[in-house]
Amino acid sequence: MRVLVAGCGFVGERAADQLHAQGHEVIGLTHSGESAARLAAIKPWRVESGDISDQESVGELATRIHGLTIDAFIHCASSGRGGAEKYQRVYVDGMRHLVAAFPRAFALYTSSTSVYPQTNGELVDEESFADPERETGQLLRQAEMVALAAGGSVARLAGIYGPGRSFVLKNLLEGKAAIEGNEGQGRLLNQIHAEDAASALVHLVSERLPGIFNVVDDADLTQRQCLERLCKLFALELPPERDPDPARKRGWSHKRVSNAKLRGTGWELRFPGYFDAVADDPDLVSSILETVHLGGAAAVQRQPNILLVGLMGSGKSTVGRIVAQMIGFQFIDTDGLIVETAGKTIPEIFADEGEVGFRIRESSALRSLLGKRGCVIATGGGIVTQPRNLPLLRHLGYVVWLDADPERLARRTALSTNRPLLVGEESPKGKLERLLGERKPAYEGLADLRIQTAELTPQETAYGVMESARVFFAKLNGERKAGAGG
Repeated sequence: MRVLVAGCGFVGERAADQLHAQGHEVIGLTHSGESAARLAAIKPWRVESGDISDQESVGELATRIHGLTIDAFIHCASSGRGGAEKYQRVYVDGMRHLVAAFPRAFALYTSSTSVYPQTNGELVDEESFADPERETGQLLRQAEMVALAAGGSVARLAGIYGPGRSFVLKNLLEGKAAIEGNEGQGRLLNQIHAEDAASALVHLVSERLPGIFNVVDDADLTQRQCLERLCKLFALELPPERDPDPARKRGWSHKRVSNAKLRGTGWELRFPGYFDAVADDPDLVSSILETVHLGGAAAVQRQPNILLVGLMGSGKSTVGRIVAQMIGFQFIDTDGLIVETAGKTIPEIFADEGEVGFRIRESSALRSLLGKRGCVIATGGGIVTQPRNLPLLRHLGYVVWLDADPERLARRTALSTNRPLLVGEESPKGKLERLLGERKPAYEGLADLRIQTAELTPQETAYGVMESARVFFAKLNGERKAGAGG
């Protein structure tokens, strides 16, 4: 099947990737030539540029791909946060232009669950009242009617989130969140992970399913319930209550959107609920932490833990146990978590899954520590090689880099049988020198403190870790109290 994906943004690009992975021929359409060039350089599917709001531009596209039968198209272009005029041009006119240019193609329009205006917490399905008061919502409905009149499908997407995009978490970390109305419970959150949104579009097109379908996860979650769980994970106070904001772009609504119809066609969710994604999406939380950190809008609270990083053999486990005993903290070893979860040793994981599989497990183990407090955490030497881990490490606590020269580390690890990375023709010393060269920038950029352990006993190193952490958290708490008082 040959599918045109008009709009290769947050969901469209994922849909194109999934279609291609399933063996379909994909043509991605972007608004600008610059975007088309960027995508064409990294994607295995064809990319074209064109403006679907311009009939002539769509006609030129049809001419360029003359001779190629378009079996289906997905309209998931964005209005770019524009108002009613942009909605008319991109959604309504754009849909009309695509139907006219490709009259034999199965048409799929991506709409929004915001067309449901219900505010009393009721369960709504595809047969429920959907006549929004706002002009922008009415234009979404007009675009839907174009698709339905062509015998196509409408996918009403709930609030989309995914790596780099989660308004509920970002607003909380930036201190902008609030619980809106509904007697202090806040509105019901209807959400969908971007990967699941894309898979729904692919499913509807592949099966050529006409009609309206709600694309939303299985969760039944109010703002308060969601924020309470997030606040527990990130050690934050629950945001205040406030009246609903009448200026919200798509208005305030309070309803539970049903996905039963789409589920009934065989579609399955990868992330049934938001907190499944928090736990299992390797990039969701770390990307939002990084966005907030780089934005500087607010300082994400550091957790009261101590994390030890450094090359294998640097003494992280030994020193970590001593520090934990000194201050009454729990000791956690991420390698131990990985072994416990996998049910096999680290060498066995490397043998069965390779280093890539081990790193995936390592990131998962790190995510599982969200919400932990009062711990000394010894990490694997290569945990810093995965960029997604760095924001999590920074958030989880005070980071100490235990540094030692590769020759000394080679002697310490000479008799170990649990170091798969040291197996091979390269000498242990040479391998450790290379690893240090590769990882040193990450250690330096991440660590709050670097301790060179060559001339120190484990007890002396532990004392340095403990005292520096005590000073760090005392200063941090003082700043926090001063800020709260101001």
